[in-house]
Amino acid sequence: MIRHDAFDQINIPTRHRTAAIPGTVTSVPHYPKKLKVYLNNASPYWWATYFDMGKTYRHSCKTQNKIEAFKEARVFYERLLISKYQHPAHLLNHQITEENKPIEAIKIDLRFKKIASQWLSRKATKWSDNHTRQVELRLVNNILRYIADKNIQRITRKDLLGLLQKMEERGAYGLARRVLNDCRQIWQYAIVIGICKQDITLGLNKALHDHTVVHFHAVTPKELPVLMEDIARYNKPCDLIVKYALQLMALTFVRKNELVLSKWDEFDLDNAIWKIPADRMKMRIDHVVPLSKQAITLLSHIKKTYPSNDYVFHKANKPLVDHAMIYALYWMGYKHRMTVHGFRAIASTILNENSFRADVIERQLAHTEANQVRRAYNRAQYMNERTEMMSWWGDYLQKITPFLNP
Repeated sequence: MIRHDAFDQINIPTRHRTAAIPGTVTSVPHYPKKLKVYLNNASPYWWATYFDMGKTYRHSCKTQNKIEAFKEARVFYERLLISKYQHPAHLLNHQITEENKPIEAIKIDLRFKKIASQWLSRKATKWSDNHTRQVELRLVNNILRYIADKNIQRITRKDLLGLLQKMEERGAYGLARRVLNDCRQIWQYAIVIGICKQDITLGLNKALHDHTVVHFHAVTPKELPVLMEDIARYNKPCDLIVKYALQLMALTFVRKNELVLSKWDEFDLDNAIWKIPADRMKMRIDHVVPLSKQAITLLSHIKKTYPSNDYVFHKANKPLVDHAMIYALYWMGYKHRMTVHGFRAIASTILNENSFRADVIERQLAHTEANQVRRAYNRAQYMNERTEMMSWWGDYLQKITPFLNP
């Protein structure tokens, strides 16, 4: 009887002492030990393998020649490192084939100011010019002036927290929160484009002071008649244009920069419509303001008294400075009592108290609808109700304290 082990020995061919053993891993000469080649058990080809930071990269060399496998493994290694690290420094001691040499295009500027600029340019397409400038200024004044040229990959959580705490030391608690939110979006953008691997802003809000919402100051409905009378009597020399700006703000309750930067080509006085273009709105959506007869009378007077083919409110052919109205309110004694934004709050309060629908009021305030489909539909929705509401509001202001002759 033939034993099983003898039978196996008869049927197994004798291996030459120099033949490759399938599955045996061999290091590539003169390259890091992490780069190896082996003859795959399941195919007649040599394979290259590279192990780095817990991950194994494999590449079929498509050859049965071990020397050719070494050459292809070197090419695989070069391409892998150049792609992974975008820098050939790891290959200084090796011969890099011409076709694998890195080109200038793969070099990326990793300075924080460059990445922040890319992020801001993309966001600007959805923001108004004014909001974009505000974000840019707070980044420049509080972050970029300290770490603009620093590699974003080398900025630490401690670095960023230190800058945020500097803002809190001067009492700018809300500003610190807004800057942190900007930085969080920048790091998330950097992660998406493959520049950073982790978001260093996560959890930093826990180290900041609790955010307290401070509402804009606004007078009460009972105080509104006195305010409107004070505005009508405002007679600071060479500053009457500011009085008219405040009166139109009360009649339309738009945002400050929407009024200050308004141009005559946006107004259709014959049809009592003011169309504010999307590029001047906070959320880049066109906004329509129905004009009451009081607003039309006021605008007609401004056009006659301060003729211009460009800005409605101007001095020396330049738009009114954005702080002109708040300074006028200070001059009248309303500091810490009334702000320009406060006209929006008081109009909302009174209109809600007089049974106008909340949806109509919110639409006239140009508050953004979260749902994009509904937001697009609402762009011109409720126009009949809004026209009626704005007419009522003009009559209301005229009744409680008649506008003096402009």
